[in-house]
Formats: sequence, C-alpha cells, structure tokens
Amino acid sequence: MRIMVLTKDGKLPKEFADNGEIVSYPLTTDESVISKFDFIGVFGTDRFILSALHKLAGLDKPIITIGYGAGYLNTVNVVDFNDLISNLKRGNYTIEAIPTLTTGQGYIAVNDIVIAPARSATLMEYTLIINNEFAWRDSADGLIVATPIGSTAYALSAGGVLIYGGLRSFEIVPINSTNIARVPVIVPDDSRIVISDLLSRSKIEVIADGLVRRNINVTKVSIFKGPEIKLVKMSAATTLDRYRRIIESMISDLPPSAKLILKVLEYEGPLTPKEIIEKTLIPQRTVRASLRLLLRKRLVNRLIVPRGSSRLVAYAISNGTKLNIK
Repeated sequence: MRIMVLTKDGKLPKEFADNGEIVSYPLTTDESVISKFDFIGVFGTDRFILSALHKLAGLDKPIITIGYGAGYLNTVNVVDFNDLISNLKRGNYTIEAIPTLTTGQGYIAVNDIVIAPARSATLMEYTLIINNEFAWRDSADGLIVATPIGSTAYALSAGGVLIYGGLRSFEIVPINSTNIARVPVIVPDDSRIVISDLLSRSKIEVIADGLVRRNINVTKVSIFKGPEIKLVKMSAATTLDRYRRIIESMISDLPPSAKLILKVLEYEGPLTPKEIIEKTLIPQRTVRASLRLLLRKRLVNRLIVPRGSSRLVAYAISNGTKLNIK
C-alpha cells in the first residue's frame, strides 16, 4: 500500500513523523508522479484542500483529506491518522464520489460557481435556462450554482437550503434578487444550466470556490457536472456527519460574533486569536469572550501549532462527534 500526502511545502507535521508508510510532496508535484500511489492524502486547511481537490479532480485515485480538528472538507483529524492507516489495511472504509461543477473552460468547483459583477452592490441582469427550458429573467447581485457540499457555504448564507449528501443534485440560488418570486431551485446533477443575456454596468466574473476569479467577455455561461472526486470515508461515518456541526450551530443560541468565528475557523483551519481578529474585524475583547464561549460549548479546541520556528496557541473547530450544543 503506497500513500502520498500532499502538503503546502512538501513537509509532514510531527504527527506523521514516526510513520514510514507515507511520503510527502508539495501540491506542485506532477500528476504522473501522483498517479503511481494507491491513496492520495491532502493535508491542510479547507482552503488548501480545495486547491488540491481542484488539481486532483478526475484522477482515478481515492483521496484522503486530513486536517487539524474537524474542518468541513477534511474527513480525518490529523491525530487519528495512524488509526486511518490501520483501517485502510483492513479495508474498513468506503469511497464517496463527490460531484464537481465546471463551465467546460477550465473551471472546476467542489463547492460552487458564482456568476456576479466584479463591483459589489451592482446588479446583474441574466436569463436562466435549465436543460434548454426557460426558467426566468432576473436582476440580482449574482447567481450561485452549488453542489451538495457547497450548499452549506455561500449558497446557504444567500438563502439556499442544505442538500443531503447522497442526493445527486445541484442547487441554483439567486443572490439578492429584485423579484421575491426568484427562489432557490434544486436540479438533477446531470442538468445543463445556462446563464445567458448577461448584462451589468460592471465587469462580470466567474468565481469557482472563491479561489479562481476570471472576468468573462461573453454574454452566456454554461455550468454542468464536472469530474467526480473519490473521497475516502471511514465506515463508521454517516452521511449526516458532515452536516451535523453546521445544523447544530444554526439552532444554537450563539451570538453572531461566535458564529462568525466558527465559520472562519471552518474555512481557514486553525487560527491564532490575532489572526481571528484580522479576518473577522471583531474587537479583541469580543473575540476573547466568544472563544471562551465556544470552548465551553466544546465547539472549538485550543491547540499548539507550529508556525515557522515558533509554536503558537491557535483555535480550531472541534471534532463533530464531540459537540455538546444545548
């Protein structure tokens, strides 16, 4: 069994140091090298994992996503990696096929593809066509097409719904439509979604997972199912495990500042208090109070993480099975 782990700098953290069954490479490694391994691990924050999945989409290899704590995209906590090796040897795992979205022009998205004006608070006019059938003409801040995984991210904050993980579907969510009749639409994942007659006072962008942004010089964009990603999932996990933390956070009595910190930690991975302040713009005293509350509710863990030659105190999302929201 040959396992490769892709990291940002090609180096493994101390949790992997005593394991001689894995080798590490940077994300820039050529695909011809990657394809020689039985399992491909990706270690890092959700942002890094997204970047890696963009590169690995369509590769016919099982992928293991690893991170500190329970980030939304990683299926394995780094401290449980040795247990994972044992499970892989015993065949105690399943493969979950994750759908992606594409425009057919090099854009791949695990979460969502957004069509929107480059200038914020600028309206965009468009026509939505689904499988050659006219859906509506609208004026809005933009349009989101999301996968089931992406239904928990930008689409949810824009008024969309949570899509159950095993459902083979995509979600179309208008962003701040001027017409209240424009509601989110769930379509089969083999649908072809066309956004045409695009018009705005600002340049219009195609944004894939918030990572890839490109101006478009055409009036029509087609979005459809892209290559699948094969994620390794432990047999004990259920489809709802990925959603449980989000669902529980939504019904909790957390203040807005604590919810924002949770969302940032979920997306960025472990952050120091200073980094949380910089990314959320929440006052220092409020951040400290929110972190105390999140620790008390066991929604975050306090970690010591390496940063260069130093080791700093940071906070990360707790493992979903340890949540205790009342």
